[in-house]
Amino acid sequence: MNTVLQEPIVERFREPNTPYLSPSKVGDFFGFRVQELAERAHVHRNTPTARPQAPQLQKYLQDMVRVLAVATEMTGDSERAVFLLRNEPLRAFSYKTADSLIQEGRADAVIAYLESLVGGAAG
Repeated sequence: MNTVLQEPIVERFREPNTPYLSPSKVGDFFGFRVQELAERAHVHRNTPTARPQAPQLQKYLQDMVRVLAVATEMTGDSERAVFLLRNEPLRAFSYKTADSLIQEGRADAVIAYLESLVGGAAG
């Protein structure tokens, strides 16, 4: 049996020849301009282009990609997952979107919530 391993979603966002996520690739996929990405990550507007390896920026990008991976697994479609993350109000979080929660540094809570939905514990 010949099994083809699916490339991890994170590989799509890799900065070539570095161990970092690419701000431009993540921004393009989620529909954010570079300046918006900087605002969301709470870094200076030049950081995504001048210092893409900045820890605070990378943490935000990692959180976005981690939540995207869980949402994609749930929906089976990464583009649908992005739409839901950006637009679906979550009742359990006072109708905030996953996107706004990630900006608040609450990616782990979003992941736990999404995983509970899959398990049937919430919803």
